[in-house]
Parts: sequence; structure tokens; C-alpha cells
Amino acid sequence: MRVKRSVIAVSALVLSLSLAPRALADQTAEDRAAADVLFREGRALIKQGRYAPGCSKLAASQKLDPMAGTLLALADCYELNGETASAWATFNDAEAMARKASDPRRSKEAARRAGLLEPQLSRLVIEVAPEARIEGLEVRRNTKLLDAALFGSAIPVNPGEHTIEAAAPGKKAWSAKVLIAPKAGQSTVRVPRLEDAPPPEAAAAPAPARPSRARAAASAAPAASSWSAQKTVGLVLGGVSLAGIAVGAVFGVDTLLKVGEARSQHGCTDDDPPRCDAEGIELHRAANTTANISNVAFAAGGAALIAGLVVFLTAPSSDAAPKAALEVRLQPAVGAGTAGMSLRGSF
Repeated sequence: MRVKRSVIAVSALVLSLSLAPRALADQTAEDRAAADVLFREGRALIKQGRYAPGCSKLAASQKLDPMAGTLLALADCYELNGETASAWATFNDAEAMARKASDPRRSKEAARRAGLLEPQLSRLVIEVAPEARIEGLEVRRNTKLLDAALFGSAIPVNPGEHTIEAAAPGKKAWSAKVLIAPKAGQSTVRVPRLEDAPPPEAAAAPAPARPSRARAAASAAPAASSWSAQKTVGLVLGGVSLAGIAVGAVFGVDTLLKVGEARSQHGCTDDDPPRCDAEGIELHRAANTTANISNVAFAAGGAALIAGLVVFLTAPSSDAAPKAALEVRLQPAVGAGTAGMSLRGSF
């Protein structure tokens, strides 16, 4: 088979070398020069067994400068590459071109080669039943739209995989693949009646008018803010309790220091009033003041801690009451002979 193909290739190339006079009407000198380069490159690739790129070169040469000799070489390349349908069609084109150019030798050779190939052709029949031929139906083979006149005809095709697709308005698309063997034979693909596509989704009912952004914010804010307000109050009270305890601890330590100094340095006793010098008595009075502040701070801190826990743990999940301004203050109150802490808040 390889020897036979070589003989065929050589005979086609020999015929293509004796070039007929070129038609100069539509081609420029540059086109003819480029076509000649492509032709020579294509033949060189074919000799190397690189048929696919060689065929591409010859096809480009033929497009630039159509000639029967180039068509013969291209048809031979297609045959060597296993593209029997393309080879058969191109031999027929070469025969017609050579006959029109009064080149009987090439015309006869092209007809002979086409006749040898025809029994080897693989054919594909695409059947479309009458009930499937609906308005707007498009059937494609390898993305190429088929004329409806070809439905049911045995079309010569190259061996390999072919994809058949069908589509129509309002119908589900359909596709199938068929593998054509590299030998004489006939395959059939039947295009079914296309199924209806699902109806488009019904238009959604118009949504109710949305409130303005300002109104939406005004209505939504109280619920969200009131929910967090009570929890915030609880957390703030927890912070106040820590501050109260800290203040109590500081003033408590200061009290102990003052009492210790009055006893150790000024001889003050535990009597009421204490017996000691004037400076010792002043220290004792100051210790009483800081002790009172410490006691009040500890008490306020404890009360704030309990209140914070109650407020935080009893916060509702939603509350329509608007959030009020929040203010919590803890400050010492010291007067002549008295001391205390004030806890003020509004929420």
C-alpha cells in the first residue's frame, strides 16, 4: 500500500510540475510569487511525510493563484492524509479546471484518480423525519449549516469523528457524535423531533412599594438599637463596678497607710477620739475620710456589678422602645467630715 501511494504521489507531482499558463487577470505578480513559494514548501513537507501542514500550504497556494496542477497536488495530499472525501472532491475540481483550460492530460488524470477513489468513500446520511422538520430548524455538521436539500442524502465525508447538531426556536438543542471508519461504508444519523424547551419563568408579581431609605432606617433602627441598648447598659454597669472596686481598693490602702503612720509616728491610740498629737489627729481624720470613700466605692461597685448582670441577662431579643441617651458616671463626694461616692446615670 505504501508503494502504491508513493507511485500515486509521484505521478501527481510530475503532472503538477508542468504548469499550465496562469490566469493573470485577478492575480498580482506578488500573489503568484507567494503561491509558488507555498507550492514548493508544501511539496517539501509532503516528501517528509508531513501531510497535514503540506496540504495547508498547497491550499493557500491554490487560493492565491488557482491552477489545475496545484489542485492535483492538493488532492493527492488529501488522499495521503486519509481525507478521502476531500481528495475525491478536489480531484473533481481539478478535472473541471483542466478541462476548462483545454488541458486534456490533467483533466484525464484527475478524472482517473477521482474514479479510483469513489468506491473507497465513506458516506454519512443525516435523516430528518417530516415531523421533525419544524419551522426554524437548523442542522449542522461540525458547526457547518446543512442545506435541507441534503437531508437523507449520502454525503461523502472524511473518516473520523463528526458532530451533528440540531436547534430550533423554543426547542431544546440536540446533538450526537458519529465515528466514521477509514473504509468504504455508510453511516446514518437520525435527527429526532426536538423537545419543547421549558417555558420562560413567569414574570414576578410587582413588589410592593419599598419605603424610602429614611423611613426604613427610622423604623428599623429602634428595634436593632433598643435590643443592643440594654445589653450595652449592662456592659457599662459592669465596667462601672470594676471602676468602683478599683477606687475602693486604692482608698482602702491609703487609709491603712494613714492609720499606720498616725500610730507609729504620732503615738495615736485606738480610742475615740484617739489620743495623740495634733498632726496625728489630722492623719486620723484623713484616714476616716478615705475609709468612707473606700467603703462607698466598694458598695457602689458591688451594686453596679449586680445591676449590670441583671440588665444584661434580661435584655429582650427585640424591643420597640427607642434607644435613649446613655450616661453613667461614678464620682467621689467629699465634704467636711464626710465622704462618699455618687453614681448617676440615664438610659
